[in-house]
Amino acid sequence: MPMILFARSQPDTPGKLTAHAFSYEHMEEAAYELLSRVAERAGDPETAAVARAIRDEERAMSDRLASSFDLAVAASLAARGSDDLPEQLDAYLADVHALEQQAIQLLQSGSKLTEADELASVFSEHLEETRGHARRIDGRLDARDASTSTLKDAAMRLGGLNYGGLLGAQPDTPAKLAGFAFAFEYLEIAAYELLKRVARHLGDAGSVELADSILADERAMAERIATHWDEAVDAALRSQGLTV
Repeated sequence: MPMILFARSQPDTPGKLTAHAFSYEHMEEAAYELLSRVAERAGDPETAAVARAIRDEERAMSDRLASSFDLAVAASLAARGSDDLPEQLDAYLADVHALEQQAIQLLQSGSKLTEADELASVFSEHLEETRGHARRIDGRLDARDASTSTLKDAAMRLGGLNYGGLLGAQPDTPAKLAGFAFAFEYLEIAAYELLKRVARHLGDAGSVELADSILADERAMAERIATHWDEAVDAALRSQGLTV
């Protein structure tokens, strides 16, 4: 699945595994959140309670992983020679650029596939914001005189992760789309957290500022998606001919 492919495709193992696990915990959190709401609508409070309890455990685990970002970056950088560190920063920038390109595909699918009008608007608004993120990262790479091959390498690493195609295979699209988008936001959050730490280590204030700015947008988007769980669940149930 895409999250596993992402973990295998990134260059620095401690960072990639932490980012993958962090995002996957949020995917599980979303799944249990959605399950709890479906169970409530089905009049099954016991299942809803179990789902909420497991959801809280997944949240706690994601918090633990977030606290390990510093260690993950330190371990990743320790394996590289000091002469390679500027190139590593360029690679981190290129990786988040590739993620933004994947996010564009995901958000385009979201605005077309969802039957929930408000959620569709959220995806559409963030689509424009995401295109702006990609342009800003391009500018930062240009400012660092990064090789064009750096972007190509990152695109090749992530190019096989066709999130748009995956979404097309989901049965109850609005809810699954919302859950997947929620997890993807946290994949981006992890990537920018790692980028920020690498940039800080190298004293690149411009890249630190860029990461912090985009991080705020990604966190805000994740929170917006989470406010639309009910709309996503109801739309998903209606799409299957179920009364809500």
